[in-house]
Amino acid sequence: MDKGKGIERSIEASNLGFYKAFESLSIEKMEEVWKHSNDVICIHPGWEMFSSWTAIRESWVRIFENTKMIRFLVTNIKMKAFEKIAVVICLENIDSTIEDGNSIRMGVIATNIFEKQNVNSNKYDNQ
Repeated sequence: MDKGKGIERSIEASNLGFYKAFESLSIEKMEEVWKHSNDVICIHPGWEMFSSWTAIRESWVRIFENTKMIRFLVTNIKMKAFEKIAVVICLENIDSTIEDGNSIRMGVIATNIFEKQNVNSNKYDNQ
């Protein structure tokens, strides 16, 4: 297999894993795809920036507590791989039901950044 294709597949798998964890509304699943460090950041659309895994984890807990269901159709995916970092820019087509029962449909441009956690592995973790 072409090395570039292998890296691309690894990035796609990491990005897909992130959205599967999000759709599960499970903090345990989200913990599996995030680096647990003080140097990670997260900006949810319309929110302020969170830095450190502790603050980011709490933001996910709040989102999950207020969401009954969420599904993503991710399109327009563009990827760029660097030595230890991968950047994925995509359109999140979101279908969601929040705690009060209201349904929300929207599209959001997202930038997901993954950091390779083991130089002997092609697995990227969200940062």
